[in-house]
Amino acid sequence: MTKKFFVWLLFLGVFSLNSGWAQESKMQSSEGMWLPLKVKELNYEDMVKKGIELPAEKIYNESEASLEDAIVKLNGGQCTSEMISGEGLMLTNHHCAYDAIATLSTEDNDLLTNGFWAMSRGEELPIPGSTAALLIRSEDVSAKVLAAGDQMEQTIEEIVAKATEGTNYVAEVEEMFHGAEYYLFVYEVFRDVRLVGAPPSSIGKFGYDTDNWVWPRHTGDFSLLRVYAGPDNKPADYSPDNKPYNPRHFLPISLQGVSEEDYAMVMGYPGSTTRYLTASAIRLALEQSNLDKIELMGQKARIMKSYMDRDDKTRIAMAADYASLMNTYKYYIGQTTMMGRYDVPGQKAKQEVEFQKWAESDPVRKEKYGTVLKDIDELHGLYKPAEHFMNYLYYSTLAPSASVFSYLEFSGLYGALQSDDKEATAEAVAEVKEAMENHFKTFFYEADRDVFAASFISFYNNMSPELRPKIFDEILNPEAEQTEEATGKKKKKKKKNTEMEVLPSIEPVNMDERITAWTANAYQTSLATDKERLNAFLQNPDAETIAKDPIFRYVAGVIDFYRQRVGLAHATFNYQIEGLWKTYVEGLREMHTDKKFYPDANSTMRLTYGKVRAYEPRDGVSYHYYTTLDGVIEKEDPNNEEFIVPEKLKDLYQKKDYGRYGKDGVMPLCFITTNDITGGNSGSPVINSKGHLIGAAFDGNWEAMSGDIHVFPNLNRTICVDARYILFIIDKYAGAGHLLKEMTIVE
Repeated sequence: MTKKFFVWLLFLGVFSLNSGWAQESKMQSSEGMWLPLKVKELNYEDMVKKGIELPAEKIYNESEASLEDAIVKLNGGQCTSEMISGEGLMLTNHHCAYDAIATLSTEDNDLLTNGFWAMSRGEELPIPGSTAALLIRSEDVSAKVLAAGDQMEQTIEEIVAKATEGTNYVAEVEEMFHGAEYYLFVYEVFRDVRLVGAPPSSIGKFGYDTDNWVWPRHTGDFSLLRVYAGPDNKPADYSPDNKPYNPRHFLPISLQGVSEEDYAMVMGYPGSTTRYLTASAIRLALEQSNLDKIELMGQKARIMKSYMDRDDKTRIAMAADYASLMNTYKYYIGQTTMMGRYDVPGQKAKQEVEFQKWAESDPVRKEKYGTVLKDIDELHGLYKPAEHFMNYLYYSTLAPSASVFSYLEFSGLYGALQSDDKEATAEAVAEVKEAMENHFKTFFYEADRDVFAASFISFYNNMSPELRPKIFDEILNPEAEQTEEATGKKKKKKKKNTEMEVLPSIEPVNMDERITAWTANAYQTSLATDKERLNAFLQNPDAETIAKDPIFRYVAGVIDFYRQRVGLAHATFNYQIEGLWKTYVEGLREMHTDKKFYPDANSTMRLTYGKVRAYEPRDGVSYHYYTTLDGVIEKEDPNNEEFIVPEKLKDLYQKKDYGRYGKDGVMPLCFITTNDITGGNSGSPVINSKGHLIGAAFDGNWEAMSGDIHVFPNLNRTICVDARYILFIIDKYAGAGHLLKEMTIVE
């Protein structure tokens, strides 16, 4: 987790309404993100029925090598990767390595456009800041934690300390089912990760944003990394003397391909699901939250793209941020569309009717669960204005990089300077200098300025007067402050209260023009927008300069308003909703004692199993379960950057030069399964009944975009790139057959 993201989570106290459950269905749903620790007792019997041939001990086993030893948590859970050789070689998605590829690219050596293949170990490129975590063990520590009562936090710290004592391991205790269960996860985290191979974006990102989240798909979304370790095979900082890591287990790769109804299993690190949101929570998302996000992210994306199209330097520098933004942007569009189309709130409401009947049919249950749904609904209604503000705070105020950098990096230095602590100041200056290098690598003055201005305008125009931070008035209507100073008349201070302060509406002179003008001036003077200016300041820093910095002042003012006027509503909602959700999920588990429940995704290792299967998305439309290279040629459009096909790939296609990877003159490319995945699962291995790798998961399908909240079994699919296509690109396209020699390939 990056420092900035971690600090942001601490500040917001971001909540997640996580709960989950699964049950047998006539539709044979593959829903369920199961903890590998519990697979033997909860799932193995069903897995055997669906076709697995591996014994349970080969799936998860702390004392002997098993599948989980090959599964890698990449960059703190941003993606998943898997070991595919005994020399630390890892497979993941192209979009998972996209940031690294962009960072390592230059105008003269554009790896995004041209691809990259290391023809020797010495050519493999170190990826600064990249990490690869391997799960050492997990343990159900619920009894210890729950028995601790008020000493819960201390007990968790003790459990973590004991688990890591005398080792180089890191550990976390994660909450499941809203505090009903707690699990310990112990990891070994490797810090020397290198780029080994990546196809050009015309293969690895073929279809770009048009095909994103869509089936049928023709994207070779894969890349290769390698983990290096010290001479003792333990984690070490980058060194040219490090050696390829020797894993406990790696996945053999199958060339046998897939057929419909084949067993398919995915292991990885799904990020977050909220499967048991109530109808009221979903309506809040549909009617407000998602709409806010779509508007603000779309606005930012359009501005970024306009600058990226100007030159290669800007395109390369902004490519990773833009790709991530567009992925999330389209996700919210799809989620909103599909939740509305399939009436997900209505589906949830039906479940809630059944729950309410069950709760009221028994006096004891009625006392405990009778009002929980009503209380949840009322709380969401009360929270709606604060939720609107929170969306704009995150996606508008902190959308430009200058505002994030200004507040998060300068806050620590500002505090140290105010305390006159020379040691703390020196440390803070060093931290700012380190962060400064990363900030200015991807900072483009005009693009960032225009995003800031557009975001500020949207914030101002979309907030009712009572939700406009006071800083808006101070910087956009300075005449009012000057008049007060001249006359000596000051506004009377209001008593502190827990209500949101109603501020006078500023009548637009033209406020959009005023905001644009203020932003232009702010960017000309801020420390966060000019490296030379910031460097000069850091030679002799002072608190007053930071306090007067226009961007720091703006962001600090918005956050101060949040803390004083919205923070209480947010914190109250956070506290109350967690208690209500815990009660509600407890009731669901009590109501369905014959069902097997799984906790929602939270970036811990999960296993999901299902089938390779086609689907019918709507009336009169039927999708096959796989695609081929033929589809790439059919989609080719030389005038559209999203559908350019490399000449060498076309040449291989024309000659049908597929080597041992094609079948009957056809080159398989992607396939779909019924596996249950979400963000964080990108790059996860798709494993057959024998424990062999058959593909890499990289996406979900458009019709199932409601899946993080509600799963429709007949529609939910995981899109995977076929292992045969991956090997074909490595061998026949890239000429990097030497990499195949270290893999175990099953014919």
